[in-house]
Amino acid sequence: MMYVNLFWVWGHPEVYILVMPAYGIYSEVSATFSSKPLFGYRSMVGATLAICVLSYTVWLHHFFTMGASASVNAFFGITSMIIGVPTGVKIFNWLFTMYGGRVRITVPVLWTIGFMVTFVFGGLTGVLLALPPVDWQVHNSLFLVAHFHHVIIPGVLFGVMAGYNYWFPKAFGFRLEERWGIASFWCWFIGFHLAFMPLYVVGLMGMTRRMQHYDVLSWQPWLWVAEAGAVIVLGGILCQIVQLVVSIRHREQLRDTTGDPWNGRTLEWSTASPPPAWNFAVPPRVGELDAFWAKKQRVRAKQEQPVSRREYQPIEVPRNNPTGFVTAFFAVITGFALIWHIWWMAGVGLLGAAATLLTYMFHPDEEVEISAEQVALFDRTHPVEVSL
Repeated sequence: MMYVNLFWVWGHPEVYILVMPAYGIYSEVSATFSSKPLFGYRSMVGATLAICVLSYTVWLHHFFTMGASASVNAFFGITSMIIGVPTGVKIFNWLFTMYGGRVRITVPVLWTIGFMVTFVFGGLTGVLLALPPVDWQVHNSLFLVAHFHHVIIPGVLFGVMAGYNYWFPKAFGFRLEERWGIASFWCWFIGFHLAFMPLYVVGLMGMTRRMQHYDVLSWQPWLWVAEAGAVIVLGGILCQIVQLVVSIRHREQLRDTTGDPWNGRTLEWSTASPPPAWNFAVPPRVGELDAFWAKKQRVRAKQEQPVSRREYQPIEVPRNNPTGFVTAFFAVITGFALIWHIWWMAGVGLLGAAATLLTYMFHPDEEVEISAEQVALFDRTHPVEVSL
């Protein structure tokens, strides 16, 4: 049990940190497509910091049944419920950002709204599991499995899909096709709930996780529903593949020539799509949140004129280096070998990673210089709406 404590002291904060990047994606999407600043920016930052701190005080709720005293269980039950408060603050921040705004229903917005609906439900079941008497009854059951997926899938995977659709045109220069993206979202949203909502029921009925087979016929209809949901989720994955293929085929019609297809708020939308290796030809001046949006508003109100002439300087950028990719390849070999106790293969993987690092550690040419003329030529042939 001491080992399990050590594991979850790391493991449960890791679960919260896993979702943090997705919180940033939802904040960007909700503000951009509501045409409003993010509501309660300071409270959002404070909630993030509170989650980071409180996440280290909740690990023992994973084993309320191990025989700890009532006072220990009570402490960790209370902290497990308290951590839902800053998470709720974030949900209200996103809702109030959308409230009163002109929300454009795009694929990233659908994933964001789907996340909020699903994540709130998963969070409520988490509050139930924070109660030691309830956890005692459903510990190691499919109720717990359903809760975990109800939090992690919308918290992480929905965020990945929102960010994928949102930043794809910036990375590749053309937007993703909307209809297949919408179809993918609805397959995921409906299929996900069909797949995991029945697990709450069979969990309460006594079905434990990691079972090879079962002989309780009353569970079977619920598991059929869950299987149907998994098939619908598979349909959502297929729609995502079709969306990418169709988008590539029709990339000329979906081409982003402005660098700012969503009327964005942050600095990356002030560059070409896809951006050059040096990102900004001239370093932008930033004195406020949503600097690009504020600049556009002042130009449209004719309070400020776009920059018509720039002074360009040579820019040094890192040279492309395959060290990370090659090291990751050997890391996969090492991990596979360690799992299956193939010691010679693990040695090959470690030696390969070490050799790669040593080879590129002393590489003499680490940077390449882009001339001012080349920077100026690219900047003139890829104009954006407002020059910062």
